[in-house]
Amino acid sequence: MRKSAWNILLVASILFTASNGYSQTREELEKKRKEIQQEISSLQNAQSEIAKDKKVNISQLKLIEKKLRNRYAVIDNLNDDMRLIDNTIFSNNREIYRLQKQLDTLRSQYAKTIEYAYKNRSSYDMMNFIFTASSFNDAIRRVSYLKSYRHYRDEQAANINKTSKSLAEKIQLLTLNKKEKGKVLDEQKKQKEILEDEKQEKNQFVSKLKLREKEIEKEMAAKRKIERSLQNAIAAIVKREIEAARKRAEEEARKIAAKPTVESKVAVPVKTASTRKENILENTPEVTKISVGFENNRGNLPWPVDKASISASFGKQKIEGTSLIEDNIGLTLQTTPGASVKAVFEGVVTSIYDVAGSQTITIKHGKYFTTYYNLSSVNVSKGLAVQMGQLLGKAGVNDDGDGEIMFVVNIEATFVNPESWLKNK
Repeated sequence: MRKSAWNILLVASILFTASNGYSQTREELEKKRKEIQQEISSLQNAQSEIAKDKKVNISQLKLIEKKLRNRYAVIDNLNDDMRLIDNTIFSNNREIYRLQKQLDTLRSQYAKTIEYAYKNRSSYDMMNFIFTASSFNDAIRRVSYLKSYRHYRDEQAANINKTSKSLAEKIQLLTLNKKEKGKVLDEQKKQKEILEDEKQEKNQFVSKLKLREKEIEKEMAAKRKIERSLQNAIAAIVKREIEAARKRAEEEARKIAAKPTVESKVAVPVKTASTRKENILENTPEVTKISVGFENNRGNLPWPVDKASISASFGKQKIEGTSLIEDNIGLTLQTTPGASVKAVFEGVVTSIYDVAGSQTITIKHGKYFTTYYNLSSVNVSKGLAVQMGQLLGKAGVNDDGDGEIMFVVNIEATFVNPESWLKNK
């Protein structure tokens, strides 16, 4: 096989593998792209709202960074779309080549039949072909041959017309593909230009933020003090729940041990909760079911507020361009003042308490706990069983007057990243 043919096969193989490994359609990509662009628009509105008569702060920087990540996601989406269009163009070009070769072959064969028919066009030649047969059966066969040959020519003409039509359709489709590629390229160029502007916007904002670094450090110190109070309060609640569960388990074990058995009146040794290996907070099938349900919904839990953006992420993060470092026990969510705050999963309200003047709710879900801090009002009571999506209260405001809550997730006393439990927005 010639080298060029091998190259064609290699390219075809690569594109076929890539298209098989990439299952998204252009319609799905376009839908996802619109969703991302809608989120960018929401982030831009939130950023504009926060920036009104406000000093530059970390919350604004978080919005700008989230907007940048979404802009990169749009460009990646367009790259994927371009890849699909290129694969389609390659496939259509290959099909056009095949149809063109097929059409050339059909036309060549048809030209030969026309030439043969022209040379033997006289009725005398046809009659002579039939009557020179060696027998009656041979004559019948010659008549059938002439009919078949005429039918074959008609089929050839029909195939030529059909192939010509398919070729024209493929050429038209290829032209459309190229126009679509041009549109995607234009959109890609536009998004890259916007990205550069947003990068510049971020750099300028970081420069302004750096000028307020000492002031922001004081604000963060005050916030850390509040978070430590919240952290200690949650730890105390979890410890109290574990101790209460242990006492219940020990009491249940004593009751079982005190009951005489049919075989023997000898008392059964008490197996205390401290000697058991299972999780003390899952000592009943019902509670275990809630824990398992919470675990199985990891990455799919609803957000505690419908419209929210993350203004402070979980854990340690260095603020770009400064020496500032955040260290958060949960997610700080920017929302509208008075927004409805809802339970992310079924459970029992274990505590309603005050931290630094803000109302707080902690809910137990078996061995899991969720906490909702900075509520302006509360709609539930301690000990109440709540369901997923049930209203807990209303969102309060931060020092800048913006709606804000903190959402915290614990596995017993361990603080974990709430974002990994919530569904993607």
